[in-house]
Amino acid sequence: MRNLYRRLGNTVGNKRRSSEAMPSYYAERLKRMLRLQKQHNIVSNGDCILELGTGWLHWEALTLRLFYDIKAVLFDVWDNRQLGGLKNYVRQLGRMLNDGFGLSAVELKRAQSIIEEILEVESFDDLYEFLGFEYVVESSGSLGQFQDASFQLVVSGGVLEHVKREGLPLLIAETQRILKPRGWAVHSIDTADHLEHYDRTVSPKLYLSFSESKWKRLCENEVQYINRMQRGEWLALFRANGFELIEEEARRVYIGGLNLADRFVNMDNADYECTVLMLVL
Repeated sequence: MRNLYRRLGNTVGNKRRSSEAMPSYYAERLKRMLRLQKQHNIVSNGDCILELGTGWLHWEALTLRLFYDIKAVLFDVWDNRQLGGLKNYVRQLGRMLNDGFGLSAVELKRAQSIIEEILEVESFDDLYEFLGFEYVVESSGSLGQFQDASFQLVVSGGVLEHVKREGLPLLIAETQRILKPRGWAVHSIDTADHLEHYDRTVSPKLYLSFSESKWKRLCENEVQYINRMQRGEWLALFRANGFELIEEEARRVYIGGLNLADRFVNMDNADYECTVLMLVL
């Protein structure tokens, strides 16, 4: 079932993303990264970054590369790359850069020039050669192949919520190990019930009402695994592995009279009402 889901996702998803309008949050992700870069000087020319769960479009690394001469390792547990979707979204982004991104004439010219080159590539191999990127698939999700202090930045968008709960402590510890001293981690974590992405009539935090046993019996699956980690748990996990929180941004939703399962009942409102957690560490 998982393999079928992935094949369908790649085939149907690539066809859709090759022609659809780019969702607005893709541009918002770049605006946020540019703001963080100007505030904190996260990367410099020549740095190497790691994008976890690089997915269909390599969006975080790709868009940062428009403005900085960075190298990137694009890491995933399976290959779901979509060149048609990547080109379509990059093309649309190029039309938006004049407005709302706060770019100088030099920055805009550079980004547009790179976008033109990206739109001409005929394969991912061509893309990686042009950008100086490396694509790595490791089905176990282990970062053990990377040396200590290899990266200036580890970044992810909508990825960590899909990592097995029991494997998270090791993953976060490994990201600390492979980061350079005073290196950065920037993560956007979708803490909403993903059912709500497909059915807008349900509560965005409906999964908080399921006990562990009921969740495992009825809902948890390998096709689209969700670890149900909440805001406070994420903050504690990063803190336990030596990360310093520099900035937190959270989107919240009122969950009304939702009956909470025992695991969640004693959490703060800020934890169980959080639907997207954006961390700079």
